[in-house]
Amino acid sequence: MKLDLVFSGIGGQGVVVLSDIFCEAALLDGFDVAKAEVHGMAQRGGSIVAYARIGDKVEAPLIERGKADVILGFEMLETARVLPMLKKGGTVVVNTKYIPPNCAVQGSVGFKKPEDLLGIMREKALKVHEVDGEGIATKLGNVLVVNTVLLGALSALPENPVKPDSYKKAVAARFKAKYVDLNLKAFQSGRENVVLG
Repeated sequence: MKLDLVFSGIGGQGVVVLSDIFCEAALLDGFDVAKAEVHGMAQRGGSIVAYARIGDKVEAPLIERGKADVILGFEMLETARVLPMLKKGGTVVVNTKYIPPNCAVQGSVGFKKPEDLLGIMREKALKVHEVDGEGIATKLGNVLVVNTVLLGALSALPENPVKPDSYKKAVAARFKAKYVDLNLKAFQSGRENVVLG
């Protein structure tokens, strides 16, 4: 069993933290793990992509174009940017948050609207799981747990071999004690979003 996963978002969204937790959970389940990160601008707002590969034996962390099993997107535009990494028949889990690019804010034309981006994802992926991470996190009382909501959604995918309990252990080990319960609730909410959605 193996899984090649691309995490995509922007600085400040917790992309690196989430990819670390994913890898820690996979290690708890006995998988060989390799991980790499590519930072656009080393500031909040720059593109961040992390690659994680798990399996019985993993030789290298980078994933070839068109070979990723799953893309986990923290934001719609950044998810669309990494779609060429997805294999035919792959899966996308996307937070429905849309952050317009700087050129759009400045009034430039030619950028894609959120509904256009979802259409592109649906054309490329066999399955697209849309997760209102911000909405779920807001209901839980802390918008900062969006990444843990997305982790829960990822954990519910049938192609993901990592056990839910291993994710919960990795979450508990990563956060301060006072934030563990909140993050576990966020994780469970993300799981239910995919299971029921």
